[in-house]
Amino acid sequence: MANNRFTKTLLLSSLLIFIAGNFSYAAEHDGSSAPDSTSALHNVVLAKDPSVPSVAQLVSLYEDRDFRPIWSGDGEGARMAGEVRAMLAHADRQGLRPEDYISPVLLTDKAPKQARRVAEYDVALTEGLLRYAHDVRSGLPPHDVYKDVLLPSVDFDAEPALKHALRARAIHTFLVSLPPQRAEYRALVAALATYRTIAAKGGWPTIKVAGKAASEINLEGDDPRVKALIKRLALEDPVLGANPQPMPEDIQDAIIRFQTRNGIEPDGRIGGDTLAALNVPASVRADEIKANLERWRWMAYAFEHRYVAVNVPDQSLDMMVDGQSVLHSKVIIGKKATPTPITRMVAQTVIANPPWTIPSDIAARMILPHLKQSPDYLASRNMVLVDRPEGSDPQGADINWRNVKKADFNYQLVQSPGPDNALGALMLDSPNEFGVYLHDTPKKKLFDEPDREASNGCIRVQGIYPLASWALSNDAMGASEQLDAAIDTGQTQTITLDEPLPIYVLYWTAIPQDDGTVGFRPDLYGRDRKLLAAMSNRKEHDRRQLSAMLTTAEPKPETN
Repeated sequence: MANNRFTKTLLLSSLLIFIAGNFSYAAEHDGSSAPDSTSALHNVVLAKDPSVPSVAQLVSLYEDRDFRPIWSGDGEGARMAGEVRAMLAHADRQGLRPEDYISPVLLTDKAPKQARRVAEYDVALTEGLLRYAHDVRSGLPPHDVYKDVLLPSVDFDAEPALKHALRARAIHTFLVSLPPQRAEYRALVAALATYRTIAAKGGWPTIKVAGKAASEINLEGDDPRVKALIKRLALEDPVLGANPQPMPEDIQDAIIRFQTRNGIEPDGRIGGDTLAALNVPASVRADEIKANLERWRWMAYAFEHRYVAVNVPDQSLDMMVDGQSVLHSKVIIGKKATPTPITRMVAQTVIANPPWTIPSDIAARMILPHLKQSPDYLASRNMVLVDRPEGSDPQGADINWRNVKKADFNYQLVQSPGPDNALGALMLDSPNEFGVYLHDTPKKKLFDEPDREASNGCIRVQGIYPLASWALSNDAMGASEQLDAAIDTGQTQTITLDEPLPIYVLYWTAIPQDDGTVGFRPDLYGRDRKLLAAMSNRKEHDRRQLSAMLTTAEPKPETN
């Protein structure tokens, strides 16, 4: 532990030197000529492996400048270098790690003098900036982190953007434009600083279970936990924090605000879920914000003027029109074994009385066991075999299901429309490679449960009727008669949308609120943990090299 603290101290000291090292190479250069610098840069850049995409960017960038240094040689270069160095050193403000962008050659308190060292410095700063630009704008490739993700790619190439900024002498504009410009992202950046500050000051007090249960804290009595509760709540609640002498009703209101913000039943009591959320350390909340910042980088493009947004951890859906939610609904999401993916899909039609074509893996896992017990199971559930041999029973009554193994189940089952159909009465048809859809359900009591992980990956929508109406008519009731008439036929009816409706199925565990606070949701599928691990492995080789350098003896002075 002591060694870790020592290493962190060395790293911090080096970063402070790095920030302060805004050198004017025009003043401190040892007299090497411009041709020497150009030749050295040419040699340093072209010595790199050209098959690496980032090297190709470097070559293009320096060729565009006839291999003249970017960050040295005159006062303007030194000024720009100082601004870039400061940005890289503060990459942690964006939830990134400065050591992923600062190579050992940049960690020095003396300006390099030899032409080759100047070239190495120039290239190292450019490489760090290009890596940072890519990471802060578009993040890790989503599919490198999760297998079940498919989102539009973020179209950003840092090299031509940097070229343009250098030609226009607009490096500051380039740097500040790199992070996603969404309000949600900016709010989480501010929140990250807040939670890190809280953690650095020791965090917040733990609300302990005393006596019978934590829910029995008497806000009007002399329970010693009330003082700790006030302090804990005030650190996230500016209303309570501004009240020097809160009354019991003020504390009660703060508890309800905390519960509402964090997706907990707002009963004003410190029950199990509320206690657990209160006692999550501030440092953990900061990490959750980091993970969500990374996922927002995957969304660094404009949403459409109307779209559906599903937040899986919140188990909810919003119909968005011109940036405002016009419909909020509970949803049922996939179980941990069959998680709902992260994806974008587009609904082209609404289907009334949809048949359910049952995926073979679901049929083998969930239906075959019932068939082994009762050969009449398909008939009882209004299911048929669509690929049966000619003349055989459509409900498979003439098949010996006991002899069929899961691995050999190759039957295509379809559940016909009806009151027990798993898709219910309505479905938004949005073809996608995961086979997940937004649809109705006959099991509506599940919407009363606080935890609604019950599907095989599809999204069951409590407000499917107004959602379908919005999809068809841009109004919650505008298509109600059309939908009712289609459902009343009892037959499958396909209604084409006048305007395709994008659907985003996303995963937010840290949610900015309108009042500047942040609400948190449980990491149901462990996605935060997996993403944070992947983020910590960025440029792992360079990180180890940097750590090794920081723990070695004093560096030797330059020699000719």
